Amino acid sequence: MFNDFLKKNINEGRYADYIPAMVHHGFGQVEPNHLSAQRTSQVYAQLPAAADIEVLQQGQFVKYDYASGEVNFGSDDHATGEWMLVYNEIKLYRDFQDDCEFALIKDNYNARIYSPFGGSKGNTTVGINGVEDGANYKDTDIFLGKQSRYYNGTKDAEGNDVVIERNGITIKEGHAFVNGKDMGPVDDVTAAPDMYEMHYNEDPFHIYGLGQELRMPEGTTMVPRVFKTNVGDIFTTNTVDALIQDVKVGDLLAPRKADGILVPVAEADQAETMRWQIVKIYTMPDHQPGVKVMRVA
Repeated sequence: MFNDFLKKNINEGRYADYIPAMVHHGFGQVEPNHLSAQRTSQVYAQLPAAADIEVLQQGQFVKYDYASGEVNFGSDDHATGEWMLVYNEIKLYRDFQDDCEFALIKDNYNARIYSPFGGSKGNTTVGINGVEDGANYKDTDIFLGKQSRYYNGTKDAEGNDVVIERNGITIKEGHAFVNGKDMGPVDDVTAAPDMYEMHYNEDPFHIYGLGQELRMPEGTTMVPRVFKTNVGDIFTTNTVDALIQDVKVGDLLAPRKADGILVPVAEADQAETMRWQIVKIYTMPDHQPGVKVMRVA
């Protein structure tokens, strides 16, 4: 059966450590019944998941830690607000796939740029008369050594050749280097610095603007969508780390601090005040066991 295939490859496979007990096969799911965020627009999707989060399932809870610039399970350094419900748009690309196969999996994402704006202009080495930055230089770069202010770039003020060592390659200022090979001197196409615009000739062709793109924080690859919930919100889920036979109507659940998965209150961090009451023992749309829960605190 296909369900057994999913169970073997997801629940008993590489994701076994992430799957809550109520899930029979696949990942946890959410069926929205009455989520106020769908009307209030209290939907947040601008912070990347922390670098140590490998999997985020529908129905998990996270902290929208704006101070840290990431979604996480709480910070020891500062307050992070209440838990937010993970509820992403389901994206599966084979017609036969079931919703339970979807989760945000870090290994499936490779976002590099967070925003086209917000980065700072740095010293970069490019094929122009630019400021030489050894940290950015690679053997395969096209490189022009930094031009001398008063000479053609091959002599210093005393008339001596200017020599730089980069990655074991001898680099003369004012010479072009392609794939680590000295291509010889190049013409100085910029004038001496202007007293009103001291750095204008670092980028005479305006290849780089004053601002640059802002990269994703190191180690992060995905940006989840999370919902603010309110007392009275209702949804159906199986993202609960308890067997269906071990819970009953009226039981209270709360997000577990370690991973934001709903667990019986007795197993949750008692410092957290969010409470979800089981109001119906139910099923998910694919007929897996699930519970309908309502936020009561």
